[in-house]
Amino acid sequence: MPLKVPQSIRHPNWRFIFAALVGAAILHICATMAAPYLTAESAYSRLAPALPINKVRILEPIAPGAEPLPFFPPDVRYAMCRFDTSKGPVSVAATLPADTGWTITVHAPNGNNLYAAASNPGRPTPISLLFIPSSEQFLGVTPEARGIARSTQPPQAISAARGIVILRGPQKGIAYTRYIDAELKKIACSGPKF
Repeated sequence: MPLKVPQSIRHPNWRFIFAALVGAAILHICATMAAPYLTAESAYSRLAPALPINKVRILEPIAPGAEPLPFFPPDVRYAMCRFDTSKGPVSVAATLPADTGWTITVHAPNGNNLYAAASNPGRPTPISLLFIPSSEQFLGVTPEARGIARSTQPPQAISAARGIVILRGPQKGIAYTRYIDAELKKIACSGPKF
């Protein structure tokens, strides 16, 4: 006796299957977008108490069980600056060495990445950032407008009230520790004192 296959299997309702897939995709996108707002504690709120405002702090090498945030890799060294523009502009200056693996990123308290740059092998990469409060739109006439040639790259203006700047350098081994520490110490973060 031949096996009877139900009618619904022989002729599936393709509209229903398509609608289910679209609905699942929309639910997935909504859940992904809502996840940062549903977490109990953000990365910014976990890092902020340990970081002085408008000042650089070089973190100790990452050790198992002593990570400032989960999943921080132990082969990377970090220097961080928590900035706050409520009392005025904050400037950050750094030079990424000519080695691969160096990056600088700027993160808002809600987790958004505001800026990112990576080192270029073979030549140093100077980075100059200026964080301005939204109330200050004009910070002066540029050197180019005054007819003066600029000797350095112009600062990148980012409208952000507060956040964290993270400089990452690869930890290549014990022999490179002094070099990595010296490069991390070159980052400057300055602004109004709190």
